[in-house]
Amino acid sequence: MYKARTLLERLDNPQLDRYRDSVQNLEALAESVLNHLKKMLNTRLGNSLTQPHDYGMIDLNEIRTNMPDSIIDVQNAIKNMIEKYEPRLKNVKVEHINSGNDLMILKFRVIADIASEKRASIAFETVVEPSGQIQLSG
Repeated sequence: MYKARTLLERLDNPQLDRYRDSVQNLEALAESVLNHLKKMLNTRLGNSLTQPHDYGMIDLNEIRTNMPDSIIDVQNAIKNMIEKYEPRLKNVKVEHINSGNDLMILKFRVIADIASEKRASIAFETVVEPSGQIQLSG
């Protein structure tokens, strides 16, 4: 069974585990997943001292030189990172969202099933900004 919050989140605020019901657990799980993905997708490949050498996103500044052909590379990188390092999600799908004429901003929609006893899915959008930062909303 998956916990709604990571170990560090539970240690930081143990009081939150006292009041548990299925709705709160699912909301807490979704929030925890999004928080982890924000941190994970904004870590550059090889920059984490505590994770394997393949943890982190590819250098998005280099990707921009091959636009729009490299959109599929970013899409695959996001999908692969989530599948490999976020075990609370399964059946991950990443779709490119056309952002019009602005090639400096990349948008993706991520849809996945939450791996829990309750059948639920999560959907959010990512925006890759010109600075290389990845914003998530969902």
